[in-house]
Amino acid sequence: MSLRLRLNLLITALLLLFMLGVGYVILKGTKSSIQEGVEAATRVTVQLLDTVVVSSIQNPEWGYTHDVMRRFLEHLGHVRSNEIYLYSLNGALLFQSPPSKYRADITPPEWFEHMLNPHEPSVSRLIRFGKLIVNPNPAGAIREAWSKMRILFWVGLGFFILLNGIVYWMLGRWLQPLQPMLKAINQMEQGDLSARLPRFNLPEFDSIAKNFNLMGESLQKSTSENQRLALIAQQTADAMMIHDLNGNISFWNMAAQKIFGYAPQDIIGKSASTLIPKGQERDLIENRRAINDRRNVENHDTQRQARDGRIIDVSISAAPLIDPVSNQVIGDISSMRDITERKQVEIAERKAATAESKLEENRQITHLIQKHIEDERRSLARELHDELGQYVTAIKTFAVAIANKTKEKAPEVEASAQTIVAAANHIYDGMHNIIRQLRPGSLDNLGLSETLKDTINNLQKQYPNLKISLDLSGNLEGLGESLNINIYRIVQESINNAIKHSEAKHIDVKLVVDEKGALELTIKDDGIGMNVDSVDQSNHFGLLGMRERVQGFKGSFTVNSELSNQSIAKVGRKASGVKKADDVKTGTTIHIYIPQAVEV
Repeated sequence: MSLRLRLNLLITALLLLFMLGVGYVILKGTKSSIQEGVEAATRVTVQLLDTVVVSSIQNPEWGYTHDVMRRFLEHLGHVRSNEIYLYSLNGALLFQSPPSKYRADITPPEWFEHMLNPHEPSVSRLIRFGKLIVNPNPAGAIREAWSKMRILFWVGLGFFILLNGIVYWMLGRWLQPLQPMLKAINQMEQGDLSARLPRFNLPEFDSIAKNFNLMGESLQKSTSENQRLALIAQQTADAMMIHDLNGNISFWNMAAQKIFGYAPQDIIGKSASTLIPKGQERDLIENRRAINDRRNVENHDTQRQARDGRIIDVSISAAPLIDPVSNQVIGDISSMRDITERKQVEIAERKAATAESKLEENRQITHLIQKHIEDERRSLARELHDELGQYVTAIKTFAVAIANKTKEKAPEVEASAQTIVAAANHIYDGMHNIIRQLRPGSLDNLGLSETLKDTINNLQKQYPNLKISLDLSGNLEGLGESLNINIYRIVQESINNAIKHSEAKHIDVKLVVDEKGALELTIKDDGIGMNVDSVDQSNHFGLLGMRERVQGFKGSFTVNSELSNQSIAKVGRKASGVKKADDVKTGTTIHIYIPQAVEV
């Protein structure tokens, strides 16, 4: 199919689509107009008939309503866009509107009538001794629309045929310059690189002619560039070699000599298996099979052996050489790139990934151990409370009973019993302190917020000179049991460290859970601080334990602290590495952030 015919068919298809669109718009508008006319005619007709019914009822001397209506309808005759039927009470037809004579000689097709018919519902009225039915009937309007559409169709068909003829003729004139173009292309295809195109009046064809002529000049110059391509093959950084059908090397560039150590005169004519390490002969067989099947070898990672015995990681790409005359494979051209450094990087990355995987596994194990420890602490606290608490209470009860009975008769026995009661109370208080350290009961009963408040209050009573502030905000009820106990342990350990080592006067504890479920815990004191870089955290199990607890929940743990003037004075500026004590900040801040703390 010629270009001229294709373009003409394309324009014809577009024109048909346009005419169909116009026809659709016209039909849609005609349908709306018919529907509006039918609705208006039906409303007027129903109102007129209702008026007659009401008048008949008001004037009984006219006779029965159905007789009055029948006489009125016979006198009225046909009503536009409506069919009127009058029935008696027993269903006998008393009157039917005569058919419309408007354009009765025109018969539209059924699809046209179906498309334009608005299908308006019938209107019925029960009258005295009869029933009146008004059926909308747009047949006259549809016939009129069909008569107009036929005229429009013939006009459109004539315009369509005329326009197609004009377009076909104009395309023939416009595409005349293609003939010399095709002739010149055929000459170029047959090897005549001197073929050129003349100038054309049309700017587009003239641009094509200029580009074609430039292409011919470029092809003429390309023969002189073949030698340059050979030099590029010699000087490329990749090892380039050509093998014949027997797998013998027939071309060897300078990069191949540099990588493998063979000079061209030492390797050309020898088999490609010379470069194959022992035990990897199958790799060469697979590559040869792909070449014989006319398949390319793309970036195949393997190994080759240099002249000095070194095993070199290489990436091979190879393509079959095909004789243009016989269309037979006559060999292949291969390129090899030294990827030793890339392999070393990949090995290092795999080792790093393995180390990270082991680290994550250790974190999970640590998290599991901590969970088991907390479970054991909770079980031990329960045993102490349930078992030992009962025994201590029993001892205290027995001692009180003995004291009461021997108070007058044996004062020395009563004094010993009171000593036992005091010892029992001391044991009971100590036991509750141990239970609170093992597992605070309020954590299971009242939640994390109340437990932290209770712990801070108890510490404040024990250390009245130390001011401890607690700031809680956000939804702390949805953290889950495991995170609750870990946050409690971190706060507990941090405050104990500050009390024992920092000589702090004030400790701030701030715990926030934001709307997205992230948890942020900050514990800050104004103590003497420490040199974090010089602290061996592997031996300081408090910091190490807190870090492992946080990392078990995919969180971050940071400690910011510097030695204070007082601490520097104790250890000496030389040992601390600080030159001016006045420039050193004091205090320690522990910051914890867990991005997803609230359980979903």
